Amino acid sequence: MNQINCSVDGCKNKAKYKVFLYDISNEGEDFYEEDFTCPYLCQEHYEENELEAIGEKKPRNVVSYPYTNQHDAHGYSKYEEIK
Repeated sequence: MNQINCSVDGCKNKAKYKVFLYDISNEGEDFYEEDFTCPYLCQEHYEENELEAIGEKKPRNVVSYPYTNQHDAHGYSKYEEIK
């Protein structure tokens, strides 16, 4: 199996997390899709992404991150550890 690297520009570290954007629509339906702006993070960039996040992590809000959700979509980043 090929190694997946972190999606942060210039980072050569192995990705540890796959990134998803989570939200709930106005109709109450879950939205959980891969974050195409930064789909993979290593441990270091995951920690930095969470530490520097601005905004309340709840549905229908916009949370600004240094790496993920670069299009300022509603919702917040969730992560799944790559096994």
